[in-house]
Formats: sequence, structure tokens, C-alpha cells
Amino acid sequence: MRRYLGILILLLGLAACTSGPGVNLASKACMVHKGLSTRQEVERYLGPPARVERLPDGREIWIYYHLQEDVLARIPGLGEKWGRKEVEVLRITFSGDRVVDCIYYVTRPSS
Repeated sequence: MRRYLGILILLLGLAACTSGPGVNLASKACMVHKGLSTRQEVERYLGPPARVERLPDGREIWIYYHLQEDVLARIPGLGEKWGRKEVEVLRITFSGDRVVDCIYYVTRPSS
């Protein structure tokens, strides 16, 4: 039993080393400036949005998502109970061609 536990711990340690750095929306949000950044600049920084919402007053909201999960979340059977998942969300509102609002937050995915 101890042998299997040791192997499991070793595999978990190796799994932690395999994942590279992911998208960091928080640092990218810092490149977006209200009143200054344009649509073209935002698309160059962040790429195309995951979702676009158009408001009746003509404003447009671009939404970016990134799922972050720890090593335990990737293990079948264990991940649902002990793993941690978070979703980074970046909402950028445009009026015309300029950014008028930029909101970054982290939430838990709905089950």
C-alpha cells in the first residue's frame, strides 16, 4: 500500500511540472486603458473575444474567459471533490471605437 501511495505522490508531482503557464487575463487587462485603447489595439493584445454582446444604446461588450485548474482538478475521480477550478473573466465595453469600461474578475465555474 505504501508503495502505491509513493507512486501516486510521485505522479502528482510530475503532473504539476508538465503544465506550462497559461493565459493571464489580469496582466493583459492592464494593457487596456479606458478612453484611450481602441478596438484594434484590444484585439491585437487579446485576440478575438469569446463572446460579444451588443447593447441597445450602441455600446458593445467583448468578453474573454480563461479556465484555471490545479493539478488535482485534472485527476479523474479526485478532481471533482478536491480540485480547484476558477474562471478568469475580462469584460471590455466599447462606445464607438474606444474602451469606456474594463472589468476583470475571477469566479467559480457553475457545476
